[in-house]
Amino acid sequence: MTLLNGQSLLATAMSGLTNTYSTVMSAHSTSGKGLTLDDLSNVSTNTILSLGSNYSFLQYLTTNFSSLDKDGDGEITGSDLSNLMSTMQSQGLTYSEIQSLCTSGSGDTTLLSTVLTYFNKIDANGDGRVTSEEITKFSLDAEAYEVEKKYKSYKASETSLYYNDGVEDDLTSVLDSMQPSFTSNSDS
Repeated sequence: MTLLNGQSLLATAMSGLTNTYSTVMSAHSTSGKGLTLDDLSNVSTNTILSLGSNYSFLQYLTTNFSSLDKDGDGEITGSDLSNLMSTMQSQGLTYSEIQSLCTSGSGDTTLLSTVLTYFNKIDANGDGRVTSEEITKFSLDAEAYEVEKKYKSYKASETSLYYNDGVEDDLTSVLDSMQPSFTSNSDS
């Protein structure tokens, strides 16, 4: 298993949201300050085509509109999106956010598959979110387990590394006789 990089999962989610927000904002914002639910719900076919695989991000913004519009002004502004990014960075992603925001075809599919498969084990604190740190810790723990499992069958030999042919009984004497003799030049 290679080390899983949780940052890339977060980066995929944040990049997709930012690009989708910017694309829809430039094409459909009626107020110029942010996106209304109407702006998100009534995007043109050209905008959908320009989003390509990022269409899931548009669905996420639409579905979660009220929770993203923190100030309740009826628009998702750059500030609202920035708050979402900060929350994701510090608190991590939920299982459904990973499914919605990280399966758009870009990014590491092995990472995505592993995180979704082992989500509950990765979520060490049980808060329903996985952070980059939790993903990295899970990956390190999995690698340590694999190494331990691989080398568990290797045991220290019962045979001594010290061989004494009976000439000298003192271990120190034997070891001293194996080392070159160094004389001090300070005596001369």
